[in-house]
Amino acid sequence: MSDLRIHVHAMDCADEAALVRRALAPNTAVRTMEFDLIQGFVDIVYVDGATSEVALLDAVRSTGLAAHAVHGAEGHQAVAQEHAEHHDHSSTISTVVSGVLFLAGWIVEGLTADHWLDTFVHRGQHGAHGVSAAMVYGCSALAGLWPMWPRAFAAVRHLRLDMHALVCLTVVGAAVIGEWSEGAAVAFLFSLAHRMEAWSIERARSEIAALVGRGPSLVAQGVQQSAPMERWIERFAAIYTPVVTAAALVLALVPPLVDGQWATWFYRALVFLVLACPCALVISTPVTMVAALSSAARRGVLVKGGAVLERAAAVSAPTRQALAEAGITVVGAQAQVMEVVAADVVVTAAEDKAIELLVLHARRALRVVRQNVAISLVTKMAFLVSAPFGFAPLWMAVLADTGATVIVTLNGLRLLSAKSDTP
Repeated sequence: MSDLRIHVHAMDCADEAALVRRALAPNTAVRTMEFDLIQGFVDIVYVDGATSEVALLDAVRSTGLAAHAVHGAEGHQAVAQEHAEHHDHSSTISTVVSGVLFLAGWIVEGLTADHWLDTFVHRGQHGAHGVSAAMVYGCSALAGLWPMWPRAFAAVRHLRLDMHALVCLTVVGAAVIGEWSEGAAVAFLFSLAHRMEAWSIERARSEIAALVGRGPSLVAQGVQQSAPMERWIERFAAIYTPVVTAAALVLALVPPLVDGQWATWFYRALVFLVLACPCALVISTPVTMVAALSSAARRGVLVKGGAVLERAAAVSAPTRQALAEAGITVVGAQAQVMEVVAADVVVTAAEDKAIELLVLHARRALRVVRQNVAISLVTKMAFLVSAPFGFAPLWMAVLADTGATVIVTLNGLRLLSAKSDTP
């Protein structure tokens, strides 16, 4: 058996991980795959001689995601960073161009309207908003979607609708029914929110790595040993996306049979498609757990995974006995090597204080996880309930959905700023 670590740029959501998994699944030589969404790694164990690193990399790259093999941590870090900066620069340019063109389209539309206010409150009555405005809005949409097309096509090719495919489909659908400005707004706002989301995830990666000197292995372990709540969320997301996608199809086809308003219901179904991606929900737990693990390690408490942290949060009292009853083994840094390897928690500070810190810090982490899950679910549910009644415009759904990802990421990072003398 051989193992290979691949850095996949922009893999920070379950959708991307599922796309990579689906691309690698046909390779019978692959035995296991482990995903680290915070660091953007996939660890593969495969049969020697039955496949090659090149074949595995090509499979991952077929998803439209850039990927590089990690052989030496230092050497690869520079290559990945260089590619990330190039990708981020090109994406930023696309976002800026899309925004400028959207503003230009709005100005053109305003100049051709009877009253400038019409461009806000009577938008739906202007059809294509005039040929000139429609063309400018169309160019804005193309610019905003330009970095997403490869990912969208790859997702469709692998028979999976991720957020990129859903947004591209939504923009095309808006153009089909003549809502050029709405389509351009969705493309621009998604591109902008995606840049903000990438920034928040990158901030999480850099701050966590900086806090833990020997942190890459600890961070990876914290993600791979997922907490029960994280596994529940992954199972929920696997059901949520196809259910919401199916609901969008029903919303587009069934109500128009009664009232004949096909364009109206198609538009509302597009809002459902935007909300079908569970990125904010899926990322809410690992980013919080990893931040909590890193913060605890900085303060002399090394916890081996989110599952241990979640069990520590449930103990009746912050004592060694209570932890032992919960099946959590705690050893000091002076313990034998085998004891350290087998332990769930290794403390380098005074034991009594470290155990109290562990329990209180774990409880705080679990509260933040619950906050993040609530933010994600409430945002989704609010728009899913209001969309069929026409109260949720496309641009607002996109901004709220991707904005929720930024919010839960930054909320999880609050655990990094805990004071050294308090949990």
